[in-house]
Amino acid sequence: MHRRVVSLTILILLGFASRSWSQAVLHGVVTDSVTGSVLAGASVYLVGTALGSSADIYGKYRITGISAGSYNLRISYIGYASKFLPLQLGDEDLKLDAQLTPENVEVGEVIVTGQLRGQVAAINQQISSNTIMNVLSEEKIQELPDVNAAEAIGRLPGVSLLRSGGEANKVILRGLSDKFSTITIDGVKIPPTDAEARGVDLSMISQGSLAGVELYKALTPDMDADAIAGSVNLVTKKAPSERFFRLDLKGNYHHLTNGLRQYDLAVRYGERYFDDLLGVQVSGNLERRNRSNERYDLDYDQSVDNSTSYFINEFTVEYTDEIRRRSGVGVFFDLNTPDGGSVRLNNIYSQTDRDYLTSTRNYPVNDDVYYTFRDRQQKISTLSSSLHGENYVGPFMLTWGASYGQSLSDYPYDYYAEFRESSNADPNGNPISGMGYTPLIKDHPEILVNAALNSYESAILYTGTYRSEDSGDRERTAFLNARMSYTIVDELAGSFAFGGKYRSKARYRNRGELYSPYYLGYWQDHILMPDGSMQIKNLNGTRFEGFYQRFLQSPTSRFITAAEFIDSPVGSRDLFDQYRITPLINRDAFRLWYDLNKDGIDLTGIREYHDNPAIDADYYGVDEQVSAAYIMNTLNLGSLATVVAGVRFEREQNDYASRWSPVSIGGFPVPQGITDDTTATYSETVTLPNLQLTLRPTDFAIVRVSAYRALARPDFNLRLEKFISWTGFSNAKRLILGNPRLRTAKAWNYEVNTSFFGGNFGLISVSAFYKEITDMFHVLSGASTTGNDLLDYFGITWRTIHTGDYALTVPYNSPKPTKVWGFEFEHQMNFSFMSGFLQHLVLSYNASITRSQTHLLSTTIDTSYYYVPELPGVPFPLYQSVIIENTQKLEGQPEFFGNIALGYDIGGFSARVSLYHQAEFNDSFSASGRSDQTVNRFTRIDFSLKQEVAPGVFVLFNLNNLTDIEEGSSIMNRIIGYRIPNIAERYGMTADFGVKVEL
Repeated sequence: MHRRVVSLTILILLGFASRSWSQAVLHGVVTDSVTGSVLAGASVYLVGTALGSSADIYGKYRITGISAGSYNLRISYIGYASKFLPLQLGDEDLKLDAQLTPENVEVGEVIVTGQLRGQVAAINQQISSNTIMNVLSEEKIQELPDVNAAEAIGRLPGVSLLRSGGEANKVILRGLSDKFSTITIDGVKIPPTDAEARGVDLSMISQGSLAGVELYKALTPDMDADAIAGSVNLVTKKAPSERFFRLDLKGNYHHLTNGLRQYDLAVRYGERYFDDLLGVQVSGNLERRNRSNERYDLDYDQSVDNSTSYFINEFTVEYTDEIRRRSGVGVFFDLNTPDGGSVRLNNIYSQTDRDYLTSTRNYPVNDDVYYTFRDRQQKISTLSSSLHGENYVGPFMLTWGASYGQSLSDYPYDYYAEFRESSNADPNGNPISGMGYTPLIKDHPEILVNAALNSYESAILYTGTYRSEDSGDRERTAFLNARMSYTIVDELAGSFAFGGKYRSKARYRNRGELYSPYYLGYWQDHILMPDGSMQIKNLNGTRFEGFYQRFLQSPTSRFITAAEFIDSPVGSRDLFDQYRITPLINRDAFRLWYDLNKDGIDLTGIREYHDNPAIDADYYGVDEQVSAAYIMNTLNLGSLATVVAGVRFEREQNDYASRWSPVSIGGFPVPQGITDDTTATYSETVTLPNLQLTLRPTDFAIVRVSAYRALARPDFNLRLEKFISWTGFSNAKRLILGNPRLRTAKAWNYEVNTSFFGGNFGLISVSAFYKEITDMFHVLSGASTTGNDLLDYFGITWRTIHTGDYALTVPYNSPKPTKVWGFEFEHQMNFSFMSGFLQHLVLSYNASITRSQTHLLSTTIDTSYYYVPELPGVPFPLYQSVIIENTQKLEGQPEFFGNIALGYDIGGFSARVSLYHQAEFNDSFSASGRSDQTVNRFTRIDFSLKQEVAPGVFVLFNLNNLTDIEEGSSIMNRIIGYRIPNIAERYGMTADFGVKVEL
């Protein structure tokens, strides 16, 4: 099958040798005759020929290669009456603007309102595309109550979401991880924001700055190929022909915390100068939101009754008090050039600051209680700056550009502390701290909550850890594309395109950790000064004066208790309205403790906080260079069919820097060891054929078929020459490796898409897709190895420091292809053709089904019997680990998800209710099959209202997460056949209320 696709692609590329060029060019703008708004995606064709074009997002069309003669021009747009215009063309250019009239427009009333206009624009852009794509128009983005770009993209078919703090931050296309997708702004890649993987945190980007979203389900040869799942393009526009100003100002209410100190401000301004020559556009947003959430985690003993039953052995509750601030600014310039083209300079900066305090405690069965707290700040920023143009030189249309992209992630503050309350009893056996009498239970974990004694005076500071981390990605890109139109005969015409791109990426990650084993009395009574001298600590006059006085009276009293960090009365909270978490720490006291003691030292030089060398091993640096070239031919067979064929070549040449441990890292109480630098290189060239066919058998149906090859490069931390040996308690050993020989994953993608469209029933689209991915990369994590060295299997030659049994973590390429397939259904329609109440309804819904099969490696113990020479005739078992292969579904892939949105527009009033549903899916698989992790299904409902109170002035009201859903997971025991709750998270409902001004 693959060879047939490649052969057919080559034949079509070579099949346009006989051609002629003409200087005649027809161009113009298609607009709405009532409102004057441009009609993006309008179809403009010369009837009876293969010559035509689709209007871009500015409503502009351009048809080249027209021979002199008489023609009949057809301009059509779903939801509008088609227009036919007779033309007489010579060799000169002709500018012809056209206005279309909406269907079902009643006398004195225009029923093309905001939601309807947005839906119609999206439908027309989708059906006019030469590839398979979904579109979210600017109008639709503005009508939906989404809080960021990820939420907006989640309205499209084939998209599921990952969430953080109650809002989406990652988009998952067709059940494949976000690292298998590319995210661009006007075709320029946003550098990855994850510390190790290639995912992008889209919660940084305000949806108010977008002029549309284009979701490409099938790639063409002129697009970056590292998008097996698909590509998301965030669209911005040139400045409008008339001055535009929009202000959105909202306040926000967070039901979970009854919080009101929140706001969301977005401003956008655009105008053209010098007789439409120069356009200037500025946008900005500023936001403060409460993203606090509640969480619980149930742990079980599943070995009861010979592993046929279970009981709860620990119940952990967690509360995160988080404030999230988001800001951004965009500055755009565009210049209309004399050749009818344009040059654009785009600059977009986005930043998210997270400030959160996490409180966690456990309720164990007959064990010690731990109270843990983490005070953390995070800053993520992205910058995208690009200069790109579209110009016409002779018979060529040139698109060119250069860009710089940057993403930075930093944790300015991250301190974690753990307090331990031992389960103790008096001489009579009565519990006085820790947990009281705890029965064995299978459910109702609040029973354990009631058994806790909460003796904070006996809960000592057990450990303290300060972490630091920063990562960055800087990417420079330059590209040049050329496209030339040709005509063989009027019924056979097309265009030939070729181009190239060079991309250079520099990426790094640094981590550090300072650790204090306070449970060993590691509080030190001196401070190391910057000049190297020591000074005695003095905590008098601080919150911890009582502790300090006890130390002075008894220098061995170096243990501080949780009571010193807690206010009176003790703070507490009922999570999920029934599970008590207590105590809540005083954040100022928590920070003060670290500030006072971070440089602690004793007179012998023992530090209070020690460097953890194992964390330093997570460092990496990557220099990635990708060179690409392509050729592509688009051939139109009248209005009946379009064939796109091409091939793309991509070569990567990468340099990697990382760490290795010359000696095994380990030791007590603080790990000891050193790391040293290593380097590695990798290069690979991939050929990517591409063939796509679009059939238009009728005026109301389109069939698209695509077959192409795409790729996915491994996570940044996987190809390292990394070799870290770790020796833990009881001399248990871990070996953590990189794999410089890890190959890039390649996928053949096949898809059939059928669309039916019309003025009354809107757009109905059905897709079936299949992906076969070779060299899929996975990580064998913590595999137990005994009696056998498995490094040979993965081609690892390092042997110098490791002997004996160990737990192995190593990346590898799957030995067999991974397969992903599924179906998507989408329907968008409005009821404007009806009368009365129904004519103001706008409806859209979609559903996706995904399935997968992948092959993972694991280990098992092979037991053979040998005669040991020292004991002749006595059989002795020798255990040996062997690699085995498991076939299973991909992890993290929902098998069903979908959206429904129902809107109502009349006059200046607009209402919309939307629903998102995601079915359960497998998050991880256990080796035994007794504790597989399954993410639970959930359904989320949002609601929005908008009322125009004066020309261009609207009041807004949005309800997000109206159903106050809980997102969580369960444990599946597939051997016995039971399902038990595991993790649940609750974010609460939020409400926005504000005003929008458009001038």
